[in-house]
Amino acid sequence: MDYKNTVEGKEVQKKYRDILYSSRPEIPPGHTRMDINNRAKIFSPFAALRGYEEEIRSEGRDHLKGSRIELSDEEQGKLSEQLQKVTKGMRVIIRYFKEGFYEDIEGVVLRIDPIEQVVYLQAAEIGTLEKDIPIKILFWDILQIRATEYQE
Repeated sequence: MDYKNTVEGKEVQKKYRDILYSSRPEIPPGHTRMDINNRAKIFSPFAALRGYEEEIRSEGRDHLKGSRIELSDEEQGKLSEQLQKVTKGMRVIIRYFKEGFYEDIEGVVLRIDPIEQVVYLQAAEIGTLEKDIPIKILFWDILQIRATEYQE
């Protein structure tokens, strides 16, 4: 749409006709132009409230929190069978409950402790430059476990 040819556009042109096509004003004597780098700083965005965006993001995530899914006896049996098949060195993907959310994590099983009912996983966590971090996952937090491959 060509704004200049609309009724509103023509009214604006009539109203500002005397300055619409005039050239840029000259700099007064004794006044220098602002350096381009300093001028850019004037228009750069800034955070008026430090930490506000993170707070809003975390507050929004808190509203999405859920509760742990209770597995039926049959589902618990299947999960138990899957855990019995998992061995040290196996690469797995585990969906588990953590702080009100279900998360998927991929890693290599370090060991399974049936007494403590814990899986120890060597996993690369996002945002840590692929630094391996050992993770402890309780059996009752696990919703699903899938083997992807075997690692020696």
